Amino acid sequence: MKKNVTYIIALLAIILLGLFIQAKSSVFYDEPVLRVEKVEANSSEKTQKIEGKLLNQKGTVMLETTYYENESVSPLYRKGNQLILQKSANHWQVLALKRDGYVFILIGLFILTVLFISGEKGIRALIGLILNSSLLVLVLWVNQRNNGLSLLFLMVIYTIIAVFLAMGTSYGFKKLEVRKVFGTLVSVFLAFLICLVAMNLLKDSGLRYEEMQFITRPYRSVFLAGLLIGAIGASMDNVVTIISALDEIRIQNEQLPLKKLVRSGRKIAQDTASSMINVLMFAYLSGAIPSVVFYLANGWNFSEVIGMHLSLEILRTLCGGFAIVLSVPAALFAFSMAEKWERRAIR
Repeated sequence: MKKNVTYIIALLAIILLGLFIQAKSSVFYDEPVLRVEKVEANSSEKTQKIEGKLLNQKGTVMLETTYYENESVSPLYRKGNQLILQKSANHWQVLALKRDGYVFILIGLFILTVLFISGEKGIRALIGLILNSSLLVLVLWVNQRNNGLSLLFLMVIYTIIAVFLAMGTSYGFKKLEVRKVFGTLVSVFLAFLICLVAMNLLKDSGLRYEEMQFITRPYRSVFLAGLLIGAIGASMDNVVTIISALDEIRIQNEQLPLKKLVRSGRKIAQDTASSMINVLMFAYLSGAIPSVVFYLANGWNFSEVIGMHLSLEILRTLCGGFAIVLSVPAALFAFSMAEKWERRAIR
């Protein structure tokens, strides 16, 4: 009961603090922040006249800007919105909506939910997430500072370290299981190698890199780096599920032969692999929905939009799917070898 009350208090505190940040944090911005007090929209010309008060400076501002019905770039603003402005040649421009308070609430709710469901393991998972995210930012910074270093090579190193970090923070570095690390790394690199060989043989036929047109780096290397990272989570989840389930079966029945254990692992994998591939597909394809809707709303043909924006997502799904499928034999092999070594050590 006390635990539930604590979480309720924490929930209310996160919401109130987020609203406070949204209302008062404008003083920490270097750019002018405007609170919208009046909006007059001209639907025929798609323009809007905005009037409001500056929150971190003195004075009021009146400006006119365009808006689009799909609201992807320039939305129709409303009273109460806070806008980050920029002044250029005596004209005010809207840089972005100020949403820091709402972002704080979402992050806080995410962390609170993880802690409520997973407890101590949730804290470890969050620590692993922070460490791996920081490491990824560091790797990208090193690549930006040293153009001679291959991004793909850096991502290979990052993949190895990230798996060790994720496993270590989740289960403890002293109890770091070689079986799970081995199964994850083998399946990830094999899946990536299969996709890389196929891309080279087909000379990237059918792949449309147009959706990466704003990237200043070579498209292919960036895509390959993302392909490698995307396979980590899918493979790791399946490897951990299979090996942990077999460990529990072994504890419950120490006399069960290894062959029957492996057979049980295959049955477990039949259920987990198919569902995880579906989850992976929905996760990747959902990321393309905004772009697809945007282009369809602006008169593009359906076939052109699908071909342009889903080719890369489909390949990411295939690479992740390969990693999931290959994680089954990799996990079973790692488990079998560890069992055999343990029996030899006992003898």
